[in-house]
Amino acid sequence: MSDDPQLLDAPVALRPDRTAAPNRNWRAPIIRAALRLQNPEVLRELEVIQSVERYPAQLKAIREKRLEQLLHHAWSQTDYYREVLEACGAVRSGKVNLDRFDDIPFLTKDIIRSQSERLIAKSLPDGRKAHTNRSGGSTGQPVRFWQDNVYWDTTIATRLYHFSTVGKGIGQREMKIWGNEPDLRKGTIGWKAKFENFVYNRKFEQCWHLPEERILAIIRHIDEWQPQMLWCFRDGIDGVARYINDHGIRVHSPASVVLGGATVYPFMAQAIEKAFKSPAISAYGSREVGAVACQCLERGGLHIATQAHWVESIDSDERPVMEVDGELAITPLLNFAMPFIRYRIGDRGRMTQRQCTCGRAFPMLEAVTGRVVEVLYNPKGEQIDPGYFIWIMAEKI
Repeated sequence: MSDDPQLLDAPVALRPDRTAAPNRNWRAPIIRAALRLQNPEVLRELEVIQSVERYPAQLKAIREKRLEQLLHHAWSQTDYYREVLEACGAVRSGKVNLDRFDDIPFLTKDIIRSQSERLIAKSLPDGRKAHTNRSGGSTGQPVRFWQDNVYWDTTIATRLYHFSTVGKGIGQREMKIWGNEPDLRKGTIGWKAKFENFVYNRKFEQCWHLPEERILAIIRHIDEWQPQMLWCFRDGIDGVARYINDHGIRVHSPASVVLGGATVYPFMAQAIEKAFKSPAISAYGSREVGAVACQCLERGGLHIATQAHWVESIDSDERPVMEVDGELAITPLLNFAMPFIRYRIGDRGRMTQRQCTCGRAFPMLEAVTGRVVEVLYNPKGEQIDPGYFIWIMAEKI
């Protein structure tokens, strides 16, 4: 939707058009049929997730089986991990020992850059095809890496599942309000993208540049189309929400507002919930590792998609920790093109042994607390969470 300067004269109280066509979901069976024909792995993985979501023993068994398969593949098909896994004892003569997983050296962006060719699998299981991707570069120079189609289908399935837990079913209206221009360009240009967006019932808005007329255009688009869910870049929707609150605007309330792109601080979630009268949902993932974790409507923490990821939080001595902030290390279990094992992604988070009140069995990430580069230290060498200062500044604004 293009910017419309006339919106500057629009009334403050924008209300949904209740005469608009209802949000019918005839698309769901069509989407499922198309996936069975073209991407059956998506539905298979979705069924796996749904079958184990309340059974911790089965979920743990799937995770360990997939980790064992990944380690054996990495050992047999990459020069880098052949050497590394043998040296630490995680794989010896083709036999995987999961008890030695914590002895595997961490993977870093510098290692990916220097060992790129030695990290690429020499061959893939039948049916898998590799493609290249790049990190966003939020902590410096972007990293180029390889992923395969099974990993991507698993990411789609995980995201569909996460969305279903916050009130948005397959084929229901979804609006993506995003702050990354290449992502939106890739998702909207060309007949194929336009056709997929029509079938999947998706619309888009950009929020990397937010003059007043752009904010009003976004508000009007939400109000007119009444999406079931907003999927938003944190900074952009925070700006829109503050404008709504400052001007007393009434706008359509979706089932949820899912937030990504950066750490969601409590005061941001509060502003967004006040604006849209909807729960603000924190979702966590990246280009390198896919959809890792997401809150449900209980919002007691982020459910880790452990059927597809092994997530650790480590302290300054590189030891796994719980209930305190640590650096996140993530192992995507289903990317065989370029295995990432114990990948230090550059984020910080707090793992917890507490279970969500929703009853789902997924391990919990209590919070994603920021980027590693944001960590501050006082003259005594004591670590101070940057969120502390962000909160103080927000309270004073």
